[in-house]
Amino acid sequence: MTHVAKEFGIYVCPVCKLRLQQEDGALRCTTCSQAYPIREGIPDFISEDLSRSTDPVLRRMRFIDHMARIYETRLWYPIVLYVYGGSRSPSLAQLVSEVSQKVQSTEGRVLDVACGPGTFGRRIASPSREVFGIDVSMGMLRQGAAYTARAGIPNVRFARARVEALPFEDDFFDAILCCGSLHLFADTTVALQEMARVMKPAAILVVFTFTAGDGGILKFRRVREWSRRDHGLHVFELPELEQYLTASGFKDFQPEVSGSILTFSARKQAT
Repeated sequence: MTHVAKEFGIYVCPVCKLRLQQEDGALRCTTCSQAYPIREGIPDFISEDLSRSTDPVLRRMRFIDHMARIYETRLWYPIVLYVYGGSRSPSLAQLVSEVSQKVQSTEGRVLDVACGPGTFGRRIASPSREVFGIDVSMGMLRQGAAYTARAGIPNVRFARARVEALPFEDDFFDAILCCGSLHLFADTTVALQEMARVMKPAAILVVFTFTAGDGGILKFRRVREWSRRDHGLHVFELPELEQYLTASGFKDFQPEVSGSILTFSARKQAT
């Protein structure tokens, strides 16, 4: 089988950025000869052993895989939001509502970066809005696929990929979500630049992350330093984040802070 099925035809090689061929349960790049397996309907674009990564976040991937079933329960999100963000932090439902409102006028393709089990992306999918979720955790992606199938949600697809090497063509997406993960990427600028590459000019980026606010344990400088050094968690100052966005091709930074929880939107600069 050498043709590419419709559901996989949108992907490109994350290295060469060229179209792939589907062969024997995998997507193959005819330029670099790299093959990317399709596991339970989910293309896997990560070939390296993450347990040996120098990135402490990636080394914890097995733990994250096992955490998928509790990720959207009261055993995870409410605790994280309260401990890190403080008593004035929004709930998960409020965050989902805020993110949904920021993209409510957007139609077309939306990329959900580090999507987990599709927590935000699957809730904005519609007949006019197609969502592509990518994550490094296969456990999270499997859980997202199960949730989506169980609820009969249309227009949601999942793939295992890293934000630094997205398997999509330039100018492909009408919007990008990045909820709960920007602070975990090893190089913020590289991640934002790769997101900007796959966005159409003037497309909207919507993010929820952490800032050095006045709530939760992240209001303490020593905690922020410890989190960055030992756990790879980057807690952003607003001017610093705006600099990252500008350097990566974004404009119109619109931040909203509740405790130490930051939600913001920005737009890719038109060329």
